[in-house]
Amino acid sequence: MATGEDGFELYLPATAAIDFWDKLLATGKDDGLLACGLAARDSLRFEACMPLYGHEIDAQTSPLEARLGWTISWDKNFFGREALLKVKMEKPPRLLIGFEMLEKAVAREHYAIAINGQVVGHVTSGMKSPTLDKFLGLGYVPAATSAIGTEIEILVRGQPKKAKIVKRPFYQPRYK
Repeated sequence: MATGEDGFELYLPATAAIDFWDKLLATGKDDGLLACGLAARDSLRFEACMPLYGHEIDAQTSPLEARLGWTISWDKNFFGREALLKVKMEKPPRLLIGFEMLEKAVAREHYAIAINGQVVGHVTSGMKSPTLDKFLGLGYVPAATSAIGTEIEILVRGQPKKAKIVKRPFYQPRYK
């Protein structure tokens, strides 16, 4: 499976899980099937810029700030619709950005994002992209400073490291 591509979730009784797992790995062994862990899951969703609850989205973040407005059915009535319409009309004060490190450094969750030495936001996720072989990150900054190409600094252990805002997703998935 390439990054951000289709995957599967399987639901089965706990009593059948171990036997199913062993058979699955044995069946796929000749095709190179291997087990992977949480870090693999995180890099797959990260490179495709798929948000993760508790990182890019949470109860205090509107879908418009997270650039998920495309998921909203505006023509339907739903709880919170009026509040979101207000945010849409007034424009969100902050936006989720993607960035590429220009200096070798890993941007970790909660690191500060600065512009000209002034802290303006924070990193939500960051890692070295295994597919693209680049140090990348996601974070929130004021909407006025969210343009692609804007130079920013990530405070890595308090030391500013150069980065720039880039287009998301980092990796373009092949699914439609």
